[in-house]
Amino acid sequence: MTLIWHDPPSVSPNTELRTIIGGHSLVTQILTQRGYTTPERARAFLDSGHYVPTPPDVLPDLVIAAELLIRAIQAGERILIWGDFDVDGQTATALLLDGLRGLGADVAFYIPHRLRESHGIRLDSLAMQLDTVRPGLLLTCDTGVSAHEAVDYTKSRDVTPIITDHHDLPPELPDAAAVVNPKRLPADHALASLPGVGVAYKLMQYLYTYAAPERGGDLPHLLDLVALGIVADVATQTNDTRYLLQLGLDRLRHTERIGLRALIEIAELDSNRLNATDIGFQLGPRLNAAGRLDDARPVVELLTTTDPTQAHVLALQLEGLNNQRRLQNRQIYAAAQEQIARDSTLLDWEALVVAHPNWHAGILGIVASHLADRYQRPVVLLTTSPDGTARGSARSAPGYDIGAAIAAQADLLTHHGGHPGAAGLALPVDNIPAFRRRLSNTLKETRDPTVRPGLQLDAYLTLPDLTLDLVGELNRLAPFGEGNPRITLATRDLTLKSAAFIGRTQQHRRLIVEDADGNRQNVIWWNSADQPLPTGLFDFAYELEINTFRDETRLQLVMVDHRRSEHAPIEITPPAREIIDHRHDPDPAHLLSEIRAKHPDAAIWAEGYRRAESPGQPLSELTESQIFVIHTTPNSPQALQTALARVQPVQIVLLGINPPLTAFPDVLHRILELVKYVINQQAGQTTLTALAEAIAQSERTIRLALDYTAAQGEISVEYQRGGSLTITPAKPTQSPPAASDADDLFAALQAAIAETAAYRAYFHRAAPEHLLGTDQ
Repeated sequence: MTLIWHDPPSVSPNTELRTIIGGHSLVTQILTQRGYTTPERARAFLDSGHYVPTPPDVLPDLVIAAELLIRAIQAGERILIWGDFDVDGQTATALLLDGLRGLGADVAFYIPHRLRESHGIRLDSLAMQLDTVRPGLLLTCDTGVSAHEAVDYTKSRDVTPIITDHHDLPPELPDAAAVVNPKRLPADHALASLPGVGVAYKLMQYLYTYAAPERGGDLPHLLDLVALGIVADVATQTNDTRYLLQLGLDRLRHTERIGLRALIEIAELDSNRLNATDIGFQLGPRLNAAGRLDDARPVVELLTTTDPTQAHVLALQLEGLNNQRRLQNRQIYAAAQEQIARDSTLLDWEALVVAHPNWHAGILGIVASHLADRYQRPVVLLTTSPDGTARGSARSAPGYDIGAAIAAQADLLTHHGGHPGAAGLALPVDNIPAFRRRLSNTLKETRDPTVRPGLQLDAYLTLPDLTLDLVGELNRLAPFGEGNPRITLATRDLTLKSAAFIGRTQQHRRLIVEDADGNRQNVIWWNSADQPLPTGLFDFAYELEINTFRDETRLQLVMVDHRRSEHAPIEITPPAREIIDHRHDPDPAHLLSEIRAKHPDAAIWAEGYRRAESPGQPLSELTESQIFVIHTTPNSPQALQTALARVQPVQIVLLGINPPLTAFPDVLHRILELVKYVINQQAGQTTLTALAEAIAQSERTIRLALDYTAAQGEISVEYQRGGSLTITPAKPTQSPPAASDADDLFAALQAAIAETAAYRAYFHRAAPEHLLGTDQ
């Protein structure tokens, strides 16, 4: 782990605040730590009923925009809404469409296509829409504040342009009839953090106040859309933005939109318990999948339809697209790892730059983020096209400004834009090598090595302090998100009692931790398959959740980070190990024979061979020895550290020979051979460890392979405690598995084998002290 822990601020709530807020004292404590120190501010934060929202007409040009819309409606002019393909743009478009239709407006809408048009307003697309729709007024949402050419062209066609947006302002605003953007207000203004859908809501709120005074300015039927957009766009949840989200979440739990109800049902969510996390990790990705992979227009139709059949069909389409998105995520990740395994020099650069002709551009940013976390460096993923152009996405790592570094290579690029954390770009394929070199040089020169991600703790608690009642009390501080981060607690001096992979693709872990008094808690650790487990005595940072499954409610701890406890026994520094590096010896077999002759008691670690042909012992059979020969390249750094702990060597000899099978098809074929052997010769009885060592892969990889084969309907697998398992042929009466399950497992298996291959490539080229941890 690389996070720097920051202890809770040393502040104490005043007595009046404790009395008024009531409940668990930790609620008042956290409010005080986060700056809500007066009863008025604290109550307004906790309860939307105590918050006084800002009038819509405070937004610059909003009144002008509303008056122009009223005139257009009264004159019967058609209004063309120009949105964007992300969730903020989708919901803003749907909100304006619903709101204007409610006033009797003649409305059409257009959403650009991510791959063909990207963000913004392309002139050719605009011209086509103006010719086809023939509007009298163009109304943008979540876009347009930098669209100078588009605005000028719109005016030249005698169409009135109104911009509503929330993105950063250009040096000069476009010459639109109105530019409604909260960035025109001071940075600390109550409306400054509104996303595009929030701006659209404020406009409709004002419009209804004057165009339909009998209905008032409260528009509860639009607030569910506002909640979706605020969370999915990661808007800062303070002031009016938080107020609208609180109202919107309540509306979303009882939404009348049949399209949203269908999507919630397909996602298997409990509508009565919907929260910001459900939007961020369940609903948001499903809505975003359309814009990433295809056309976002059906999302607007889903959010506005009144036809139950259409709602169900559209929700199923989004579910299918989201499944495709998840599958392509894994496939691109695996392909990138395979490239690294084939060419380990890619990791010699400050930035990991990888290109491929068949990658979907709409997915690259997600995968680049995963790789940046994995390799702790900026990552650029590019997809190349036959016309010689490469386009893609970049994600940063702590201490780097990827947006500025990419901008510094502008002469090599045809397009670029971004910020310190992420960027998009396009360039000629022939420029990729020079771009990789120059980008890496810039990043190396500008990196701030003092920057490491920090973790702000809210409180230290003991395991007995953790109860369902406490979770309920802390949830008074919800919704959580940007500007109001989830509550992070920590417990000191724990030990790990058990760990097991969970999930369909074995990507997550379930841990059991214990304190000195024997109190235990279950912990979920998401996306931890490639992370080292805590050892010895450690401190543990986590979030608290309520997990409801089959009508049973349980407390759930979610791992955030762990660190070595300051009370852990002082480790005795082991004697210096002598490292003899023969990884590039031309005749390793002869060298191994000499070592055997000279040191017959040497521990030789070798995996992936048939038992009779193996030059050494697998990990499970290694014992202490003065001499340790690492014959086979390990499958992971965790396996290497486990082997070193078992052998406790004084001298380490590195041979680092790849096992006989490393390519994905070969590994999978060998696993299937072993499965047949186990069924026919061992009555189906074996262990994950035995299979893993026979193929020189991790136990997680073996389990993925077995689960994939089972999902194909070929075998049945029963897992027992301690890693034992029983494999039997599938029964003809078994129901056919879902194709999506097999696809997901296949992609996860491919990614796991590719990651092992990437680590082995790293093992061949890294300095020995880096591999063995002797550089500390």
